[in-house]
Amino acid sequence: MKVLMVHNRYQQRGGEDAVVDAEVGLLLANGIEVQRLEADNDFIDRFRAKVQVSASQCRAPFVINERLSRVLIEFRPDVVHVHNWFPTLTASVFRTCGQAKIPVVHTLHNYRLLCVNATLFRDGHVCEDCIGTVLRTPGVIHKCYRGSILGSAVATTAMLAHWAVSTWHRDVDRFIALSEFARLKLIQGGLPEDKIVVKPNFIDPDPGPGPGDGNYFLYAGRLTEEKGLRTLLQCWRNGPELPLLRIVGGGPLQDEVKDVAAGLANLEWLGSKSSQEVLDLMGRAKATLCPSLWYEGMPRVVIESLASGTPVVASRIGCYPEMITENESGVLFPGGDAIGLRSRIHELLAQDAFVKMRPMARRRFETEYTGEKNFSQVLNIYRGVMFARNLVSPPPVPVATWQ
Repeated sequence: MKVLMVHNRYQQRGGEDAVVDAEVGLLLANGIEVQRLEADNDFIDRFRAKVQVSASQCRAPFVINERLSRVLIEFRPDVVHVHNWFPTLTASVFRTCGQAKIPVVHTLHNYRLLCVNATLFRDGHVCEDCIGTVLRTPGVIHKCYRGSILGSAVATTAMLAHWAVSTWHRDVDRFIALSEFARLKLIQGGLPEDKIVVKPNFIDPDPGPGPGDGNYFLYAGRLTEEKGLRTLLQCWRNGPELPLLRIVGGGPLQDEVKDVAAGLANLEWLGSKSSQEVLDLMGRAKATLCPSLWYEGMPRVVIESLASGTPVVASRIGCYPEMITENESGVLFPGGDAIGLRSRIHELLAQDAFVKMRPMARRRFETEYTGEKNFSQVLNIYRGVMFARNLVSPPPVPVATWQ
């Protein structure tokens, strides 16, 4: 089988880029021939560029389509798997593949098709104002695309144009949602229910369980408002008796985190660390903290924590209730509630619950998020769209299960 992997890289490498790399590696390791078609948006840093890129979504850029058409002819893939097409590649890639009669799978890592800033998050809270509206004017009024009212208007118009010509219904054979929560939200937003399947992210190779011998909690990720960093800072400001909190990462709230850490004996900012260093820290932590305020796609940090046997304490929002079984692989708390978080941590520490949950957290990884299971799932999806187009005769293979 030959798969063309299409992805527009981000200006700051994040979880989505890591997922694409991992998926390519997994396919290659299992004998699938993969070619990558990639672009980046490093040049989008000025007003004019924002508007130009937004406007490009309305038409099919000749250079991109010529490049894609050449790859389709030379590589002759059985399936095209699109991850991120915005903004440089544009949604024209779907029409080009459709004209070439090659089945297309599209992984939806965010809510780009429903929301001009792709996050369903605005002004410190979840925002679904544009879902169900005809013109999506709230996204324009609030300058949701890169703080530009003109850029937001043009990007919104371009997206609505693709809805109007049925790009998502006609030119995509299968959408991959990362969670059941995301699947239902996408259906609510108008995507065809019969074309959406759920396939979570994964970790491969397996890092193995850690010892859990460190007397600290860990946050690892971008230091941004939507990640709930201020909830953690407030919790530890009011909890001098809490164990050490180690924060790994960088981002817009970096200076704020550094200032708070400088005044607290039980809070430490470690800056950015390599993936292996994060896994080492995670394997020794009491728990990994995920206090998000928004609908995450499917955080790799949660899967890495489960693989390390480290329980997860997360907000009760979005995909987290699916990933975390209460009092088994971790616990949930109301997002943004620093007092509730502090109370929950005290309760769990008193019960020595974090130690008891470690084997169950590890088990959750083994049953849901391994490379082996993910390969079986993605192969099923590929063969399913090929079978629907009569490109293969056997039905999809059964998904592997573990007892």
